[in-house]
Amino acid sequence: MAYATLADMTTRYSERELLEVTTPPGEAFGEIDAGMVGTALDDASSEMDGYFRRRYAVPVQNVPAKMVSVCCALARFNLCETGYVIAGEKVTEAHKNALSWLRRVSDGSFVLEGALTPNTSETWASFQSRPADYQGSFG
Repeated sequence: MAYATLADMTTRYSERELLEVTTPPGEAFGEIDAGMVGTALDDASSEMDGYFRRRYAVPVQNVPAKMVSVCCALARFNLCETGYVIAGEKVTEAHKNALSWLRRVSDGSFVLEGALTPNTSETWASFQSRPADYQGSFG
């Protein structure tokens, strides 16, 4: 589940910018490559979950506006890196700021209001194996 949409990207960065990033050099502008933008948003959301997973159940269900903004900033940078333009200073700075915010969420200095925290009791484990006497079969 992506934390932002193509519409969020267009609102923040304009249709023109997304056309420039997703249109190969020498081709006339047509339509934004929605698949390319969708992949960048999915990748950004997955990266965000890596930071959130330490403190929250992912994917986060109640997505605050800041998360949408961060997802868009990460996706924008990723589009520049994998697309057809080079990330400028403004895009690179927004990416650095987004990563900084994610680190603050991960270390607990910024709290996602309304997000569910994971079970961190002593009896909880992130991985459970089958009991040693398990006799089940695969098939």
